[in-house]
Amino acid sequence: MKKITKTLLVLVSSISMSFAAIAGEVTLTGSAKASYAIGGSDDSMDKGLGVSNELKVAASGEMDNGFTWNYHLDLDPGASGAMVNDDAALTINTNGMGTIGFFDGEGSLHSNLAWGVGALGTGSDYAGTMTIQYGNDVDADANIQYHTPADILPFGISAKVGYVPNVGDQTGGNDFKNAGAVNPQTLAGNSLIQYRVDASPIDGLSIGADYATENGGSLAKAQDNESGAYYAKYALGNFKLGYGKSLYAPGLTAKNTAKTMYETDSYGVEIAINDQMSISYSQEKSEATTNNVIAAGSASGTKTKLEADIDSIQAAYVIGGATLGVAVTETSNADYVATKEEKVTVFSIAMAF
Repeated sequence: MKKITKTLLVLVSSISMSFAAIAGEVTLTGSAKASYAIGGSDDSMDKGLGVSNELKVAASGEMDNGFTWNYHLDLDPGASGAMVNDDAALTINTNGMGTIGFFDGEGSLHSNLAWGVGALGTGSDYAGTMTIQYGNDVDADANIQYHTPADILPFGISAKVGYVPNVGDQTGGNDFKNAGAVNPQTLAGNSLIQYRVDASPIDGLSIGADYATENGGSLAKAQDNESGAYYAKYALGNFKLGYGKSLYAPGLTAKNTAKTMYETDSYGVEIAINDQMSISYSQEKSEATTNNVIAAGSASGTKTKLEADIDSIQAAYVIGGATLGVAVTETSNADYVATKEEKVTVFSIAMAF
C-alpha cells in the first residue's frame, strides 16, 4: 500500500509540475466495489467474494491558440495486485473544428451497449456468464479518432471516426520510445476503421449506429471482419426503455470454409421507484448462424442455428455515497453451446470518490 501511495504522489506531483506553466489542473477520482457472487450451472454452483477498484488521474489545460486539451490515465489492479496503467487518452479540442483524440485501450465507438438501461449496468455486461460476440471495436487497440464539433449539426447529431493502424498492437505505452512493437501476427498490416453517428431528435430520445471493418492488408482474405450495431433509448419521467441490434461477420481466409455470423437483439426497461431505489429488466438474444462447408458435388452448404438467451434483473438502492445492488442473470445455451444453462446472482456495494 505504501508503494502504491508513493507512486501516486510522485505521478500526481510530476503531472502538476509539467502542466503548471500552462494553467492546467489535475484531479484524482476513483471507485471501489465489493461483491459476493453465487453462480454456475445447475449441477455445479460456485461462490466468490471480490473487491475491485479503479483510480483515474485526469489533467486538462488550454494552449496559447485557444485549443483545450484533456488527458486521463486509468489505474487498475493487475494480476499481482499492484496498480497498473490500464487505459489512457489524450484529446485536443480544436475550438470549433472538432476534437482529435489519441487512445490506448480507450475510446470505444461500438454502439452495441448504447441501448443499455439498467439499475446497476447494461444487462449481461454488468453480471453475466457469457461473452456475446459483437465484433470489432477500436478501443481494443491503440487508435486515433476525430469527433465533429458539438452543436454544429441539427437534431443533436454527432459523428466520430476511429482508425487503428495495426490491429493487435496493445502495447503502445505512453511515450514515443514505447510506441509499440510490431505484432508478429499483424506484419501484413491489418488495420481497422470504425464510424459512429448519434443523435437526439426529440427530448428524451437517443439513437445511433456504428460500423467497423478490419482491412486484411496483404493477408489474402475471402471476407474481411465486419460488424455494426444500432440502438434507440427513450427516457420519460421515471421510465427508461432501450433497444439495440448488432451484427458481426468474422473474417475468412478462404472461401469454402465454415463461417459463423452473429445477430443480437437486446431490450431493456428501467423504473426509478424513488430517488434512492431503481429496478430494471433486460433480455438479450444472440443467434449464431453457421454456414457449413459445401460438400463435393453439392450446390450449397447446410446451415445450423443456435440462439443464446440472457435475462437480467437488477435492483439498486443508494445510501449517501454508497450503492447497494443485487443482479440476477440467467442464460440458456450459454457460450452458444446447446442446453448449457447458467445462472449468477451478484450482491454488491459500490462507492465513488
